[in-house]
Amino acid sequence: MLERILRTAKRVAVRLAASLKRFPEPLALAFVTVLILIYLNHAASRPDYLMRVAMTLALGIPLTLSLRVLWERGGGRKVLPVLAYGLAALFLLAYYHLLLPDENMVSMTRYIAFNLAFYLLFLAIPYWGRREGFEMYVLDLGIAFAATYFYSLVLFMGLAAILYTINTLFSAGIPGEVYLDIWLIVVGIFAPAYFLAGVPAYGAEYESGDYPQFLQILFLYIVMPLLAVYTAILYLYFFQIIITRHWPAGIVSHLVLWYSLVSTGVIFAIYPLKERNRWVQLFIGYFPKLILPLLLMLFVAMGIRIRAYGVTENRYLVLAGGLWSTGTMLYFALKKDNRNVIVVLSAALVALLVVTGPWSAYAVSKYSQNKEFKELLLKNDMLVAGQIVPSSTIPQADKERITSIINYFHYDHSLADLKFLPPGFTLEQMEEVFGFDLTYGSWGQYFRHHLDGEPRLLAVADYDYYLPLFAGWHDGMEVKEGELAISYTYPVLKIEREGQTIYERDLEEVALGIHAAHEGEVVLDKEDMALVEENEQVRVMLLFQHIDGREEEGLLQIEWMELAVLVKVF
Repeated sequence: MLERILRTAKRVAVRLAASLKRFPEPLALAFVTVLILIYLNHAASRPDYLMRVAMTLALGIPLTLSLRVLWERGGGRKVLPVLAYGLAALFLLAYYHLLLPDENMVSMTRYIAFNLAFYLLFLAIPYWGRREGFEMYVLDLGIAFAATYFYSLVLFMGLAAILYTINTLFSAGIPGEVYLDIWLIVVGIFAPAYFLAGVPAYGAEYESGDYPQFLQILFLYIVMPLLAVYTAILYLYFFQIIITRHWPAGIVSHLVLWYSLVSTGVIFAIYPLKERNRWVQLFIGYFPKLILPLLLMLFVAMGIRIRAYGVTENRYLVLAGGLWSTGTMLYFALKKDNRNVIVVLSAALVALLVVTGPWSAYAVSKYSQNKEFKELLLKNDMLVAGQIVPSSTIPQADKERITSIINYFHYDHSLADLKFLPPGFTLEQMEEVFGFDLTYGSWGQYFRHHLDGEPRLLAVADYDYYLPLFAGWHDGMEVKEGELAISYTYPVLKIEREGQTIYERDLEEVALGIHAAHEGEVVLDKEDMALVEENEQVRVMLLFQHIDGREEEGLLQIEWMELAVLVKVF
């Protein structure tokens, strides 16, 4: 048994060494990224820039992987990879400073798109210009990826079980952060190294009989019949639209988009079976043509939404995905001898285009929402000589639409990007500038309060215990320490000693009291967000970090609270 374990360990070590030799730059970036994440896991304060550094280094992994397979494909002088990696380093530096200033919606969606594009390039580069074997190559990598991370999950669970047992039996005091450290090491270092060792070398050949049997069963007898049934359902709905002339709802566009994307993936995956399976031939021959009328529903539904509310990033991405799916289906339908590497490269190109340049989702959405905003102001005579004129008598629907546009810029971009607003405008000035407060529809009017963002120290010497609490209407928890027990069952916080209640407080009541005292204010000082109470047995400080709630038909309700509970027992 020991000998077998040693042989297995040796094979794994050899595999990891081969991976490091073939892909040193991506694995080095993965290693440094994991080190930064482990540091952040243990750090008392977590600088935002370090997380952005880790994200930028992680983006370098697919970028350097693409450069490595490109170099393997082309060969040549060694000066070329040095130049390429130098340009890659400059790109990552520029990306960090220009395209990842913080972790907002724009930065994160752009980051996902760039990662997707680089990983797709990594897949496509070895087979650009080659007609045979690409689909099998991608399936091979997909199976290896799934197997690698299954092994990694088992490895992590085993290591975590060992640590838990040691901690429980020997009171070793191993902190909970160590479990996350192990997870990061396993999935961030071990798994990529193990997976990359199995990436086929450039020029690898595949035979027609190499297609995995379990995938044939999955696609031919499960996935393809399900897609056929789903197609029939969508066609019934399509005919219902034609008969009733009731145009499709917005959700239809998302259903059709994901259906078309899944269908594209299935056609790609079964393409190697085209010449030896009649069912696959019929599916590939007719299915792309059948999807095209259904994609028309996607564009009609999105056109209705855009006409009513303008373009947003979500609608733009749905349209971009629909256009790419339509182009792909036309390619499948019209081209008899496909080079499916083009499908992957086109997806990479679309991923980059939708997040960069003046045609990007962000630029187009901001332009569209500014246009909608101007039209609403002009419609209600609220824009004179480029200045907003307050009015409280405009229709409720227009108040809600103006509120929606302002919230869109506030949360997803910047209020400075919305034209006609006075310089330095904040949500607290809404009634002063527009003549009405933020106005919502049937879901009521939301409110929120949070501590100012300035870092500060909190004196805890006068307290014995500190408990962070994240509290929503569905949450509950209980913590015990010796004779003391602290429990929370929405909305009541209770402290007991030796089974006797020594403190009890309705946290929603406290949060609503803070809201009543500071209605209309979002950022509050520590003194405004804290409550200190004391009796003969205990002193308690409740320091709220976030309070989110909603007012509907005069009824106030807290939906989320984040607070620190400090306890001193006498």
